[in-house]
Amino acid sequence: MKRYEFLKHTADVAVRVFGRSLKDLFESAALAMFAVLLEKTKNRPGAALTEKEISACGETSEDLLKAWLDELLFCYSVEHLVLVRIKSIEVGTQEMRAFVLFDAFNREYYAVKDEVKAVTYHELEVKKVRNRWQAHMIFDV
Repeated sequence: MKRYEFLKHTADVAVRVFGRSLKDLFESAALAMFAVLLEKTKNRPGAALTEKEISACGETSEDLLKAWLDELLFCYSVEHLVLVRIKSIEVGTQEMRAFVLFDAFNREYYAVKDEVKAVTYHELEVKKVRNRWQAHMIFDV
């Protein structure tokens, strides 16, 4: 099963993400956002990864997804950390918590593709379709 697909949009980046569970959906959304931000140019042998606990709250699934992505975008934009792997993630109805491995951004190993200014509420939707979850979101670039 594919994790995400990019959709045509006039100015920003629209993406649809998929998951068998909300947990999978949140992982897919994180991977999609970093695919917009960066491209890995070569492997970094022996990279010293940083593990961070990230938690977020929201009244709806949409609020929760946006808060999760906002936290990851903060890690990238302010702390210059690149998502490598999500070790574990728990998603409830109004809160989530994850342990994430990050690499320090280095132009030798990563090429910047686009600047994501914000995760927007515009057209943000999380829903269950048959046996799997999907979300539609737009990144302001």
